[in-house]
Amino acid sequence: MPGRLPHPLAREAVSIDPHGSLAVVAGGLLQSGVTTASSYALDLRSGHTKPLPDLPVAVHDTAGSFLRGRATVIGGGNTSEQSVVQVRRAGRWRVLGHLPAARSDLAAVAGGNETFVVGGYDGSSAAIASVLASRDGRRWRTVGHLQVPVRYAATALVGSTLWVFGGEVNHHMVGAVQRVDLGTGRARVAGHLPMALGHSVVVRLGGQLLLAGGRTNRGTITDHMWWFRPSSTRFHPAGRLPTPLADSAAVPGAGAAYLIGGETPAFSDRVLRLRPRG
Repeated sequence: MPGRLPHPLAREAVSIDPHGSLAVVAGGLLQSGVTTASSYALDLRSGHTKPLPDLPVAVHDTAGSFLRGRATVIGGGNTSEQSVVQVRRAGRWRVLGHLPAARSDLAAVAGGNETFVVGGYDGSSAAIASVLASRDGRRWRTVGHLQVPVRYAATALVGSTLWVFGGEVNHHMVGAVQRVDLGTGRARVAGHLPMALGHSVVVRLGGQLLLAGGRTNRGTITDHMWWFRPSSTRFHPAGRLPTPLADSAAVPGAGAAYLIGGETPAFSDRVLRLRPRG
């Protein structure tokens, strides 16, 4: 455990710098149920944190990305779902633009010069199917549609393929593994999880994808982890977390993965470092 957050936190946005040593943590939900606008830099090597200016719009159930070299917070919710895209520039946060529509409970993943937004909730439909892409955070285009619309899914980018693991629809966890070909926009169900799972995280580690934690139903959180090999779409056990954990954020580092905050179900201020064995 390389460090602790300033306060217990879940459902926040975390973006990792291109060098993999500094994470920017912004927004999220506090143990009291209050949506926070606070942000800070987290040094993954030392575990030290440094306060940063507050977000213009407090959000939780949000997503983070590094877009054009800047930490970016995309969508989220507070008293209602938000479309706002917030970027850290010139030492403070600014509203950069907006998604085509309000969206919380989303996942975001960066690849090349683009950021992709997957799934979520708009306040009315059970879950959102559209997959969006942007190079600048202002202009967004639809690049595909999930076969199974979900919110709270774990998402990873491998080459030109988006892998979408589980999620939640109508308060039920989903077992589908979906594959979105960004070249063609075609999406399909490519496999199934070992168990229905939402609110989990996935991160690239040791040449594979590591899926960790999540909820098997609204009241049950798991500590299980699995390796996933895209070439075979098979899962293999990867041990267990120190504690059940859901609604955390995961980022890759130098030879390790970091899980930041989350719910156990009590809110956590821990930063967990995971290393592959062998």
